[in-house]
Amino acid sequence: MTGYFSSAAAFLIEAVFGLYMLIVLLRLMLQMVRADFHNPLSQFIVKATNPPLKPLRRLIPGIAGIDVASVVLLFLLQMAKLALIALSAGMMLSIVGLAVLSVAELVALVLNVYMISILI
Repeated sequence: MTGYFSSAAAFLIEAVFGLYMLIVLLRLMLQMVRADFHNPLSQFIVKATNPPLKPLRRLIPGIAGIDVASVVLLFLLQMAKLALIALSAGMMLSIVGLAVLSVAELVALVLNVYMISILI
């Protein structure tokens, strides 16, 4: 199943998961800086991320002002994204390799968002 399908599938998976992960990361960052959530953009971020975060928050409490459920959701989304991209290309990654690559990709995402927010 390599070829045109895997390229299109990888692009679609990257776009959908990347956008949602960005929204979850923005919610985490806005919570950390205690931003006002009465803004319409903030309301959209909260409404878009509440369905998966509510059940996770019951299982995983926050620690020292950090919403650990959001971090876990980001990690799970990144692992799912990488696994789906690998499967669409006909490859299979080990769980440990997937976890390490997920952490590296999340660090890169956080650094990119911080750099862009500093420039804005």
